[in-house]
Amino acid sequence: MTAGRPGARQRPPGAAPHRRTGGATRAALMGFLALLMVALGLTAAPQRALAQTSDSFDSWTADYTVGTDGTTHVRETLVYRFASDSARHGMYRTLLTREPDGDNKNQDIVYDVSNVQVSSPDAPASFTQSDEATKGNPRERFVTIKIGDANKRVSSATATYVISYDVKGALRDAQGVEQLYWDAVGDNTPDVNDIRITVAVPGGAQQVQCFSGAVGSDTACTSSSVADQQAVFHQDVKQGSEVMTVGVGIASGLVANGTPRLEPAAKSSAAQAAPWGIATLAAAAIVGAIYLVRFRKNSADERFLGVPPGTVPVDVDAAQVGPASKHDVVPVRFDPPQIPVALGGLLVDGQVDSQEMTATLVDLAVRRAIQLRSTTGRHGSSELFGRLIDADKATTPYEKKLLDALFGSVAVGTEVNLSDPGSMSDASSELAREVAATATNQGLMKRIGQVGTKRSGAVIGSFVVLIGAWFGGSLLSNTAALASNAAGLTALMIIGALVVVGIITLLIRSSIARRGTRTAMGRAYTDQVQGFEEYLKTAEADQLKFEEGQDIFSQYLPWAIAFGIADRWASLCEQLVAQGRLTETAPYWYYGDPCGFRYAYFTSGVLSGVDSGISVPESSGGAGFGSGGSAFGGGGFSGGGGGGGGAGGW
Repeated sequence: MTAGRPGARQRPPGAAPHRRTGGATRAALMGFLALLMVALGLTAAPQRALAQTSDSFDSWTADYTVGTDGTTHVRETLVYRFASDSARHGMYRTLLTREPDGDNKNQDIVYDVSNVQVSSPDAPASFTQSDEATKGNPRERFVTIKIGDANKRVSSATATYVISYDVKGALRDAQGVEQLYWDAVGDNTPDVNDIRITVAVPGGAQQVQCFSGAVGSDTACTSSSVADQQAVFHQDVKQGSEVMTVGVGIASGLVANGTPRLEPAAKSSAAQAAPWGIATLAAAAIVGAIYLVRFRKNSADERFLGVPPGTVPVDVDAAQVGPASKHDVVPVRFDPPQIPVALGGLLVDGQVDSQEMTATLVDLAVRRAIQLRSTTGRHGSSELFGRLIDADKATTPYEKKLLDALFGSVAVGTEVNLSDPGSMSDASSELAREVAATATNQGLMKRIGQVGTKRSGAVIGSFVVLIGAWFGGSLLSNTAALASNAAGLTALMIIGALVVVGIITLLIRSSIARRGTRTAMGRAYTDQVQGFEEYLKTAEADQLKFEEGQDIFSQYLPWAIAFGIADRWASLCEQLVAQGRLTETAPYWYYGDPCGFRYAYFTSGVLSGVDSGISVPESSGGAGFGSGGSAFGGGGFSGGGGGGGGAGGW
């Protein structure tokens, strides 16, 4: 069979029906490894591109001698004509050494090429010999014999090269006929003129057959005959894309090793490396899981023992403390915890972000430190305005710093647009740091993660980028070598598995660390916050209990904002209005148009307004057939034999 030409060969319509085309199997890798290989561009080494010239062969003479041990000795005398556009350093010859068996997709046919010798009466005859795969397919390999000297040019119009080599595995026994069925001149050559081939076999040639044409053609060669017990074939002209295939029948029992050499289908470097990558992935995953379990255990909150969750013992110093359990049942709480809302938000998830910022502003308004109003801006977006009323109403250091950051030294009653992009960005970051410091100083948190920033995520993101740059820079420079080298690809997959598991482990660790670790006192307050959160999330309007005249909307709104359920809370209050239990009037801390005040409208406006104020302003710039085929019995065709290869100049 002919090799060296990209693309699989298929039998054309009308060819003998018993022939079967075969294709190379592909070993499947785990999804992430496949994606890794694609991202890194680690495809196998591409087939060598050959210069397109007008070179040709004036003649191609080949003498085949089949020994009784089954070895085929080949001597080729090739007269190569260099065209005006040729590099004229010499020529190359490719010989197929492995191809898929079309009769068994799990087997490959192997040809052992050895004892290569080259001589020339009129040109440099030094040569190199290399073994490589066609387009990275390990099931189709060939030997390339590169003849000539890169530092010398052939000055004459033609050069004669004599190439000899031995082939084991070229014979077959098909349809009861022992034979040499061989693609003598493949389809990856320039035009070849005057091809003459002789084949000598033990006992003399019993049958002869010859085809020349496109792959699958059954067009006979110019002549086929037997002379002096040798098979003699002649073809006037073979076009570059055509194949000349010969068949010679051998008397039964005269040749040993007369059947093809079959081996299990070769695996790609990726398939060989995959088990190591998978094993490393599994081992790394186990180690990572053990580490995360220990890290989570060491990061567990503390809890007061012997009292219900959310309860602070009378004698805190004498109380027993143990690790909190995810199975602890937190009771529902019907009134807000007696801690600032921003601190409560931090205790729940270890973070202080726009929700805590908004909740704190509304809480300050409810406590008469500031007043707020919302309106629709010029572009249809909500805008939030505030004015300072009494800074002394702020009770915590971080609340005082927040007011100072937002209003500075403006006079009482002066209005500030809190929705200007970036106007609250620094204040939000400062609030996060101060609330975290308060939680630590008050003994509520043993360990706290990065709050108010994306630093931990950015660190991991930078790590991923660095790893990607390392792979992309260091490894892509050796893509071909890695792709064709199972050991190199194995190492790459092991590294890839470690990197993937390492990144996943870091991400999970970061997620655990973000929550921080609470002391028993901090856990008790956290339980109170979560109990109240459960109440606001599940209570229906008719289940809400409050005294007549109580401004329940204002009192609970900061917590609803911190819990991310402000819209639900506004909807519940509107239901209370519909029931006649609550009057939808503008609260005292709202200084906008009282006639236009609506619970849902204000809640939506204050949330989007704070988000806008916290956001950073945007910049204005900008082929193979089976081993069982026979040359005889009407089943032969061009390209249907074993072996093959190509030739050309360089």
